[in-house]
Amino acid sequence: MFEKMLGWIRTTIFKLMGKENTELTISPKMETLIDLWARMYSADAKEQPLQLPVLIPSEFARLVTVESQITITGSPRADWLQTQITPFLENLRTYVEYACALGGAVFKPYVSGNGILIDVVQEDCFSPTAFDSSKRMTGAIFTEQILRKGKIYTRAESHEFIQGKEKVQNLAFSSSTNTSLGTPGALSMVPEWAELAPDIEISGIDRPLFAYFRIPLANNKDRSSPLGVSVFANAVGSIQDANEQYGWLRWEYDGGQLAIDVAAQALRTRADGTVGLDKRGQRLYRRSIETGVTSGDFYHAFAPALRDASYRAGLDDLLKKIEFQCHLAFGTFSDPDSVEKTATEMKISKQRSYTAVRDIQKSLETAISDLVYAMDRLATLYHLAPEGNYELSCQWHDSVLQDEETLRMLDRDDALNGFIPKWHYNKRWRSMTEDEAKQAVQEAQAEVSSIPSLTFDDTGSQGGRIM
Repeated sequence: MFEKMLGWIRTTIFKLMGKENTELTISPKMETLIDLWARMYSADAKEQPLQLPVLIPSEFARLVTVESQITITGSPRADWLQTQITPFLENLRTYVEYACALGGAVFKPYVSGNGILIDVVQEDCFSPTAFDSSKRMTGAIFTEQILRKGKIYTRAESHEFIQGKEKVQNLAFSSSTNTSLGTPGALSMVPEWAELAPDIEISGIDRPLFAYFRIPLANNKDRSSPLGVSVFANAVGSIQDANEQYGWLRWEYDGGQLAIDVAAQALRTRADGTVGLDKRGQRLYRRSIETGVTSGDFYHAFAPALRDASYRAGLDDLLKKIEFQCHLAFGTFSDPDSVEKTATEMKISKQRSYTAVRDIQKSLETAISDLVYAMDRLATLYHLAPEGNYELSCQWHDSVLQDEETLRMLDRDDALNGFIPKWHYNKRWRSMTEDEAKQAVQEAQAEVSSIPSLTFDDTGSQGGRIM
């Protein structure tokens, strides 16, 4: 579908938008790869029995967003922006997973009523047309399709940012088949698009009014492309090998099920004259092809020795290979008990995963910064909120290297030894506000100081004086 949409953009949409000389900044190789990653991610269990193209992006999304805290502070405008972005942040893990699967995503805010909504466009639903020297996307065409009453409605939205101005164009099409873009029509054909302007130009800005979240892995598939790549891009072949290995393991279990071969003479004849087995016994008993048997030789047990250990070991080796290719720590999908590594090697493995996660977090933080900027500009343009400055804060958790309990114990020891204030521990690990955490420490100290001290004599017995 992605390649089909690109064809429509090149042949029809560019022409209607007056951009006949514009080229898409996406190579045929990247078109094919993005389509491949999308099909792998969307495949069912029959095509991808291990579901690794789903599990790998999901695990990265979990590591990137776990206990993340993203806040906007500084003024009434900041409070309004925080309110508008909250629904987006509540689903951030899902959006990060989509980006990890396909190589990137675009966060595109738009005005709806007196507020702002955020559209998340996956990598196979937009077509870049321009990038600046820092690899920030400055032009793109976004596509959206809606199926309603037997018709397919397609909207193409073009953004072009040049020298402080952004030009936005919208086109709508209707078709009765998904093989054709159809005929142009009014945006009002679809109620959700009725409020959109066909053309608008916004000036006085220093960056585009959309944000491109790029997965910051090296694009060794197309080194000239500014687009990101899937987190499992380097493991496509290994994923296929793992699926085949898993299929052999399943076949070993299916083919090695206990069965009893029964001679034809031992079977009873049904009322209709046919010879067979009871329905409930058909899985255990099988009719033998032998036509004659000797006395006492009516049954043969079929119970071959399973070779599952070898198949499981082979599958585990492939899973470790995939973990390495995807920058994940050993034991993420493979059997952690089978990883014979020293403590130093395990730390290096976790460090590799930590580095990849931190790079994705930095890229995500940049995209969120661009998103908030676009929301702020739209709020000013449409007079949605009072003027004011804002400050964006993105805090990320680093539990990739250490588990929760280890981190908690480290903070506890630091608090007891005076390296950090005790109220810091309460705030982080007991979900208290700063005031609540400080108050709890003061109450604990007051209670301890009120307990009387006892003295003991040289024999160890309790003395008669209370300090």
